[in-house]
Amino acid sequence: MQKRESLGIEGPKVDRRTALKLGAALGGAVAFNGLTLKTAEALDIKRPEVTGKMHILGANDQTTTEGYWDSATTPVLSMKSGEVVSVETNTHLKGKMVPGVEIQEWMAYYKDVIAKTPETYTRPFEKTGAKKIKKGGGHHTLTGPIAVEGAQVGDVLQIEILDIVPGPYGFNLNPETEFMKLGLLADDYPKGRVKWYYADPRKKTFEFLPGVEIPLRPFPGTIGVGISDEGMWSNVPPGNHGGNLDNKELVAGSVLYLPVLVKGAMLKVGDAHLAQGDGEVNLNALEGAFKNITLRLTVRKDLNSLVNWPFASTPTHWITMGIHTDLLESSKMAVRNAIAFLAKHYGMSDLDAYAFCSMAVDLHVTQLVDYTLGIHAMIPKAVFVGEPYRGKTNLLL
Repeated sequence: MQKRESLGIEGPKVDRRTALKLGAALGGAVAFNGLTLKTAEALDIKRPEVTGKMHILGANDQTTTEGYWDSATTPVLSMKSGEVVSVETNTHLKGKMVPGVEIQEWMAYYKDVIAKTPETYTRPFEKTGAKKIKKGGGHHTLTGPIAVEGAQVGDVLQIEILDIVPGPYGFNLNPETEFMKLGLLADDYPKGRVKWYYADPRKKTFEFLPGVEIPLRPFPGTIGVGISDEGMWSNVPPGNHGGNLDNKELVAGSVLYLPVLVKGAMLKVGDAHLAQGDGEVNLNALEGAFKNITLRLTVRKDLNSLVNWPFASTPTHWITMGIHTDLLESSKMAVRNAIAFLAKHYGMSDLDAYAFCSMAVDLHVTQLVDYTLGIHAMIPKAVFVGEPYRGKTNLLL
């Protein structure tokens, strides 16, 4: 029998008023004892078979932060390497984003976040071209940080995404440019909008417009480890810590590898994406909450020569990532990372790996809205059919 602990509340399910009432009524109880009237229902959540202790981390005021990273934040959960945690994530703006919220309310809520986090900046990072710009926290809500025992600077955190159960609704928005000029075509569409959509769990789709149904493909928009630089850093730009990667390939069944930058790794996750194309363009994907995202967190001390930047694996592909304020530089970074991986893991020469990238690797736009822009390179595993590659093309490194 697996042990379960730290059970939290479910995210809002119904309309806006009911959701806010539930949050007010149950939030305090969760903070004190970790149990609510939803306990029985939460225990019935279908989870994959796992071994060892099973942690359950709910989303409430004590277990979440606004959209920022701060190495001084106390961990809300500590777990051993190889254990599994099922994490609840909230909607943006500490759960205030529920059906019925419109663009003016989103702006008012976001202004409150910025006012509460006045010393939050985008982290200056030469490798990504990011400058120190005062922004305030992002509108995302992040659950964590989670400390993994034994994780030391220089290690790699292996994050297996075992299962994702999305909430019943999500939203898409582009902001008023007078408030925040974000989005690929902000000048073309200065008038902001929020639009809500409901997920159909049976069909695994949502109705975009009458007669237009888009498949649900949930993944965490933000998943990352703690940043070593002291201070409060905006979640908006992704970086070597991972963070706001917005990589649509990080669905259940995939694995993310991140370099550990602080003791304990200090993982946070949130910004639940229910569906996204190759590259966000108007600011958001379809974003909501996760009833749970189930992760196995393993400290790897044997991968630091192979992984020093966010890297992922799916059943069919290896994925290297490029992140830079200049999209061309992001493309170069993704390809250089792919060449380095092919050389170290498969023993290709650099020139063979360069040619391989041109003939077999797909470059996808990750996102175009997060200040540091993303390109990821999809390296197909199916082509490695020879005996020398046996055992090198699994899901896990």
